[in-house]
Amino acid sequence: MRRPEIPLYLALLLSAFGVLGLLPDWGLALRQSLFTLVGVILFFYISRFNVRLIVMNSKVAYYITLALLVAVLLFGGGGGVRRWFNLGFINFQPSEIAKVTVPLYLMSLRGTVEKLIFGLIPWVLILVEPDLATSSVILVLTLYVIFITAEDLKFVLLLFSILIAPIASFSKVLFWGFVAAITSSFVILRASLGWIVGTLILVIAIGLITPILWNRGLKEYQRRRILAMLNPQENSEVLWQTYQSRIALANAGPFGKGIRGATQKNYGFLPAAHTDFAFTSIVEVYGYVVGFLLLLLLFMLPFSLFYMSFSPDPYLRMMASAGGMFFLYQTSVNLMSVLGLLPIAGIPLPFITYGGSHLLAEWAWLGLVYGAYRWRVET
Repeated sequence: MRRPEIPLYLALLLSAFGVLGLLPDWGLALRQSLFTLVGVILFFYISRFNVRLIVMNSKVAYYITLALLVAVLLFGGGGGVRRWFNLGFINFQPSEIAKVTVPLYLMSLRGTVEKLIFGLIPWVLILVEPDLATSSVILVLTLYVIFITAEDLKFVLLLFSILIAPIASFSKVLFWGFVAAITSSFVILRASLGWIVGTLILVIAIGLITPILWNRGLKEYQRRRILAMLNPQENSEVLWQTYQSRIALANAGPFGKGIRGATQKNYGFLPAAHTDFAFTSIVEVYGYVVGFLLLLLLFMLPFSLFYMSFSPDPYLRMMASAGGMFFLYQTSVNLMSVLGLLPIAGIPLPFITYGGSHLLAEWAWLGLVYGAYRWRVET
């Protein structure tokens, strides 16, 4: 890529929108500016290091992350759940750090099963907090790292099985039909008996565990949000936030209502305007023109990283591709939640949602990608 600085420029522009979206609350805007400054410093610091050495020594960071995830379950807080440590000036969320350290460690491993096991351990710990949204990011990154490093179609089919099995498990007919289809696919690929039996055991185990997680692992409000998406007419109270978001978007106009005229945001009709609904808040204030520009920047960022991944250097290829998926997944889920296409997940919009922990993770990812590019160029 001739212009590797493009992702950096995009991140800075998105960060500026994030700060503007917090006005007229100057306190939050100044704190977000400080978080961004620290993130930029972290970006330049990480980008100085040889990414190969970072990946090869990522085991320590991985186990420190696991220790923090266990500690937050024992000593953390967060409104009835245990997701972060209150450090006074900031709420530190270890699961955000896991978004960086877990994929790095998986890149250092060779065996597919080994990668899957070490990816699922932090996924379970985060799920127990409970934090369904962040755990989904860890799961997606785990499966994606396995996918981009796999050399056999059987691995791709295995990942597909893991993704579809939980959905199919809610219907017995669909589930056993899916099991039959997976078995047939492995036979066509001439997989060994061990591959077929192992995959079937895994798929059936997922099918048995999913209903248990649904009934006992998810909180009542999480189940209500999912059911509300499937039947919105009978769950209008659950989707109240989504309705308010749609009202704000529908009435924004080409150039917005202005900082003082944004009724949904300023009068509290739009809950979590600076977090879950940051995009809606910005569009209501600044209008569709700015909203379109924001969407363009948000999707240019991951695809600029995917473009960087077309490199003969294996570390740049892995780092840029995984980073692109990280930003693409978070952006897509956040925007789909805002539009009512998915339950409100609580996944931050990259560089825009208010908060320090996720900003540091996002700037760290960019630093790793840029460091991989610099290493490739300098050697």
